Amino acid sequence: LPSSPSVRQGRAWWFPATVAAADVLAVVREAGGALLAGADVFDVYAGEERTSLAIRMEFRAGDRTLTDEEVAQRRAKIDAAVAERLGGEPRG
Repeated sequence: LPSSPSVRQGRAWWFPATVAAADVLAVVREAGGALLAGADVFDVYAGEERTSLAIRMEFRAGDRTLTDEEVAQRRAKIDAAVAERLGGEPRG
């Protein structure tokens, strides 16, 4: 078992219908860096032109408890990468 607790958060984005969930996860994992311990899809809503994907993310540092600011900074990097590389827009 890990000695430091993790922070779990969910985030949902709208994407063009042609964007694959695997591509979203790849971008999230890359942008999440070393602090992102895991990411998986937990909800999909497919419309005609857009698809909403919700991703569960788990952040953890092996040597300490993460601060809210550290997690917020990492989430901002993930949001920016998803928007820039895949055209994702935050949902709600």
